[in-house]
Amino acid sequence: MSECLICKGKKLDNYKEGIVVVELDSFLQKYASLIWNDSSDVWTIKIAGKDIDFYLTKAQVDIQNGIAYEDTKFYLIMKELLKNDVKIAMWYSEFYEDLPLCKGEIEVLKMCYEGIVDISGMCEVYFKTD
Repeated sequence: MSECLICKGKKLDNYKEGIVVVELDSFLQKYASLIWNDSSDVWTIKIAGKDIDFYLTKAQVDIQNGIAYEDTKFYLIMKELLKNDVKIAMWYSEFYEDLPLCKGEIEVLKMCYEGIVDISGMCEVYFKTD
């Protein structure tokens, strides 16, 4: 299994960082309903044909190689989503329960960083804009 990301909110056609909005597969659709009790306006992303898990793993390697978190593609992707008021749920495998609720962009990015540098290498966050 890998890192899962569900987004909720307005889908834009012009996200930066190469973000492409894609429909949820049945696995993620099931979790969208469980997390938000509503599966409307939910989606996920791909960047250059790759899922968020690829960029999270790459950020781990980049940070280990001395690259600042703020310079990783993962960070830039998350910043782009957050600045567009996208609600986010991110978790590993099927462990979606008890996601920590973040109260703002800074907290989301901090929680992601802590997950990336942790030995588990998992990022678990829940951010809603309302």
